[in-house]
Amino acid sequence: MKKFIIPALLAAATLAPAAATAEGKPITVEVSYDKVLLASDMGASIVMESVEKQAKSACTTRSAVTNQAYVDRECAKHVTKSAMKKILENQEISGLDTSPVFTRQAITLVADAGQR
Repeated sequence: MKKFIIPALLAAATLAPAAATAEGKPITVEVSYDKVLLASDMGASIVMESVEKQAKSACTTRSAVTNQAYVDRECAKHVTKSAMKKILENQEISGLDTSPVFTRQAITLVADAGQR
């Protein structure tokens, strides 16, 4: 009997994060960034890294079974894509210079998401 319970508990611990993300609860995330940094390639890299970290943080939850942190990668990818698209739009509306590196990455993420 004990041999059956242990694999069942492990399966429950593995499936719990997937079940939690299957609910599809919409989240709102406020991403902060420095507009001036986006003018240079080096600054754009810093902003992109920061956006990715903030997205992962927003999409991290604790498993109800194991109490371990779980990052919903699809959520993080979606938040990153949405944030970068919005940042690019804001830069264009404000008439601020935007690094080609950031522009290319933002357009690539949006195009990649549209193909799925």
